[in-house]
Amino acid sequence: MLRKVGLAVLAALISSAVPANALTYDFTFQGGASDPTVKGSGTFTTNAANNLVVSGSGAFSIDLVSGQTTLFPVTADTAGLSSDNVYPIDSTAGILFQGTSNSNFFANIFAPTGKTLAVGASQDAWFSATNGSGYLWGSLGFAGVCSYCVADGTLTITQVATTPLPATWSMMLLGLGVFGFMAFRAKPSSRLGAA
Repeated sequence: MLRKVGLAVLAALISSAVPANALTYDFTFQGGASDPTVKGSGTFTTNAANNLVVSGSGAFSIDLVSGQTTLFPVTADTAGLSSDNVYPIDSTAGILFQGTSNSNFFANIFAPTGKTLAVGASQDAWFSATNGSGYLWGSLGFAGVCSYCVADGTLTITQVATTPLPATWSMMLLGLGVFGFMAFRAKPSSRLGAA
């Protein structure tokens, strides 16, 4: 009876503690012929249930109009930016990053109008960035938003092999411990008396 209750409790714990699936991707962005000095690479993780970006990091290198190249280390901005509400913050429409050393730096890689970002082969993508005092230079612009503020380029997104989350490892170890304890308790007591 106790064994059946123990198995039922263990099954309930395991089924209720299964973490949401998370998918991790590597990305590289290379500016096109009109924006060859814009580059970026890094990683981001999405929630598989709704494709929203939940974490990420990377670095962007931008050759400013002055000819000086500036490196911007970033993390994914999962809350979104109120002034950048044109692009949804998910991996099919756009990925928003915030600077780690300069919190006024925001970079957005997004799909051109009418397209989505996909995993696999290189694809056309756009990039815009602001450093708090205005948009950084690019060869494209948006009417009513900015002129020369968007870089055209190529984006490659590849899925990284998944690794079980810490909660998954914890549940597996807990399950092994419970089964080990149950096996220990199930030893017949007649063995001790036979010796």
